[in-house]
Amino acid sequence: MGDDVARFVFTDGPCNVAIGGEVEARKFARASGEMTEAQFLGFHRKWIEAVLPSLADGGLLGTFIDWRSLSIVHAAATALALTPLDLVVWAKANAGAGSLYRSGYELLPLFKKGTAAPVNNLSGGKRGRLRSNLWTYPQASLPGSAARKGRSDPGGEKPTAMLEGAMIDLTNRGEIVLDPFLGSGLTLIAAENAGRVCRGVELDPRFIDVIIRRHEALTRSTAVLADTGEAFAKLAARRLDDQDSRLP
Repeated sequence: MGDDVARFVFTDGPCNVAIGGEVEARKFARASGEMTEAQFLGFHRKWIEAVLPSLADGGLLGTFIDWRSLSIVHAAATALALTPLDLVVWAKANAGAGSLYRSGYELLPLFKKGTAAPVNNLSGGKRGRLRSNLWTYPQASLPGSAARKGRSDPGGEKPTAMLEGAMIDLTNRGEIVLDPFLGSGLTLIAAENAGRVCRGVELDPRFIDVIIRRHEALTRSTAVLADTGEAFAKLAARRLDDQDSRLP
């Protein structure tokens, strides 16, 4: 597999569900409740099509969704010749907001690209990993969750232990995991912990700052701009000075 090709596209993208009131929810730039079903289908086809050239033959694609989006994601993925492989259910320890019953789970459909066999570190209990497609982990709002520390950050609801487990199941050490909706960087942190390489895309500057600070704290390293070599801390200070200088 080439150095620039991912083994696993693993993300938590928009669900196109408007959530209001006091419920904290990540606000995406698009697909936050304003799209029709046809538009949302087109949205999924576009982002999946965009990442496919960066996914290896036999590589997997999975995106966390709610039940309303399952048929749309399935239609978009299969239209792009991806093969349905499995459907994982994340059983949360505490139910959240729902349309009728409170929602106690999220779905993770898995699709395979091409004809090569996927990485399967579960086969025959390899490495002691006898797991089902029902994953029970506390979400970040509850004690005992590895993501609890990131609860105050946007997009920080998924437990990192769950993301790490998926990477260990479905990729090999040193392989690339691609997240096109990186949010607050939980996929990056999980990849670091699991010995995988994360490549991520995020459009919102607020999330990018959270991602960088979280990674610096974990690795005790200094993030730098690839183009200039400028350290993130220096850049952040300069931006703050620029904002202050524009105040009346």
